[in-house]
Amino acid sequence: MSGSLAADPAQRNEDYDRLTVEIIERVCGRTAVSVDLGAGVGEITQHLVRVAPEGRHFAVEPLPALADELADRLPSVTVVRAAAADAAGRHSFVHVVSNPGYSGLRRRPYDRPAETLHEITVDTVRLDDVIPADVRVDLIKIDIEGGEVLALRGARDTLRRGRPVIVFEHGGDHVMREYGTTTDDLWSLLVEELGYQVFTLPAWLAGGRALSRAALTTALEQDWYFVADRAAGPATADQKGVD
Repeated sequence: MSGSLAADPAQRNEDYDRLTVEIIERVCGRTAVSVDLGAGVGEITQHLVRVAPEGRHFAVEPLPALADELADRLPSVTVVRAAAADAAGRHSFVHVVSNPGYSGLRRRPYDRPAETLHEITVDTVRLDDVIPADVRVDLIKIDIEGGEVLALRGARDTLRRGRPVIVFEHGGDHVMREYGTTTDDLWSLLVEELGYQVFTLPAWLAGGRALSRAALTTALEQDWYFVADRAAGPATADQKGVD
């Protein structure tokens, strides 16, 4: 059952996971196609498989140990051992050994002062190169610690073709700047170019209003997970950020 979000960050992360599962159950039928970017060991992927047992599922995870565990746990999932980005290649990757969920293509500001870091090299992939051109994706989950805009830039064709619902983490501009991007870049791509609307998770589940650009800035003061859904018609001035 959806509801309000806890103030405590740890509890709020659990709430975000719960609401993400509700969104999956709302969006995905038994044959749905899904993508999990930053899949870890499959905490969310397992629900995608449960809800859509006859579907097709892609999980993108660059940390080898996590990707291997995910593949063992969920053998029906196509596991891509790479980081999602806007170009294919090889790239340094910051493995936060003490908190693997913070790992990413860039070193970012961390909540805790003494994280243990180890730099490795990983493959990077464009989602448009991973998803076959004849496949329409129903839902994408993104949790990649600031690299959201790069991943979305590499998924333009997939987004235009399938119009998937996107559940994504956005930790704020102080994290995105490490990737050379900002919230303005995210808004320009999703809303102005691709015709999406952006919601908080509770608002989307309740059928509430989409956020304006100004409202997204306000929401980022307390929220770090959002839903992007394609508008039924052309984006309005309000959706484009004109207040």
